[in-house]
Amino acid sequence: MPEGDTIHRIARRLDAALVGRRLDRVTAVNPRSPLHRLAPDLSALEDRTVAGTDARGKHLLITIEGGTVIHSHLGMAGRWFVSADGRLPHGRPWLLLASGPAFAACSGGKILRLTSAARARNDPALRQLGPDPLAPDFDERVAAKRLAGWEPTEPVGAALLDQRLLAGVGNVIRIEALHLAAVSPWRTVGELTEEEAEGIVRHTRWIMTTALHSGRRPKRIYGSLARRPCPRCGGRIESRGQGDDNRVTYWCPGCQV
Repeated sequence: MPEGDTIHRIARRLDAALVGRRLDRVTAVNPRSPLHRLAPDLSALEDRTVAGTDARGKHLLITIEGGTVIHSHLGMAGRWFVSADGRLPHGRPWLLLASGPAFAACSGGKILRLTSAARARNDPALRQLGPDPLAPDFDERVAAKRLAGWEPTEPVGAALLDQRLLAGVGNVIRIEALHLAAVSPWRTVGELTEEEAEGIVRHTRWIMTTALHSGRRPKRIYGSLARRPCPRCGGRIESRGQGDDNRVTYWCPGCQV
């Protein structure tokens, strides 16, 4: 599923394929698309240059010459397909941006809308985001203090899913980071030591950075790997739902304390 590393990787592909290029086709032919009825607004973007992209946690912003911003959030199952060689995506995407043989196509997702640069700067959904571990100015110590100062009675595993704490962290990342830090997802934030908070943040950033560069998230216990013994202590990996969305949580009771 799309987490912060996925969005940053999409932004890099968009930078390579379309940024600095003039759009010759902007369409939303799929009737399920939130932009389907905005044909005049979309056609107005043609013959304009893609000025840049900005990944903020799980949000992607594409700025078009003239100040229009395309705001995307892929939710659980949305996707972007980016190509520089003319290979068209399957089906009818929710949004197609094309410049010659290069294009980007979005299908599905939680958010897909047109806004302005000024409105994007003041968008509550973006302003409330916590620091992004993949941002150039991310400070691990500041982020660790932010974690340690979070709601003290909330389980740390649930807290890490809150995008106001750390932007871009999803289910896989938080499970693997907590395992690497040897911290149980059921511990409350108030029980964390300073060193544990720093370890969680450090491992979170490492997982996301590794995934950004390799295209694959490092995994030790998530999903089907939970059938194997714990790679650290040999114990049995357990799982159950956690948080308001009852997200499946894997952990080792033997070494995550």
